[in-house]
Amino acid sequence: MKKNILVVISILVLTACSGEIDLDKKEKKELTFNQLSSELKEIYRTQFSTKSDSIDYYVYSLDKNFELTHYWTGINKQFLTKGFNHHFVINKKEFKLGANQGDPFILSNKKLYYTTELNLSEFNYKKAKFIEIDLTAYINELKKHQL
Repeated sequence: MKKNILVVISILVLTACSGEIDLDKKEKKELTFNQLSSELKEIYRTQFSTKSDSIDYYVYSLDKNFELTHYWTGINKQFLTKGFNHHFVINKKEFKLGANQGDPFILSNKKLYYTTELNLSEFNYKKAKFIEIDLTAYINELKKHQL
């Protein structure tokens, strides 16, 4: 019995120390298209690809001192490794966001933007809801020698 408890505690500790910040647990601000900045509006106005089998996501950083990369885990992609999630790395800081969030994902003024609408390829951006998560407390600019 003691071994089982020790194994469960070890698993919980290792899971909690994964290093990724869970964006699903962070405060979110819901926005309409009209509330977005002109730069964000321009990106969301774009006619996106309609490929239904694509695993590519649109990811942009409008902050010149912040590099944003993305990968995802889930069905057909590293199945059962970390669940079905979006994963972001911003200047070496790691974040995760649950599935069913729509791209493009945009970093602007240390805030991450995405849409709750999964199919912007239907060009429904004016009706879509957008989410803003302030990452100011979590990301820092990389110094030149760190790049």
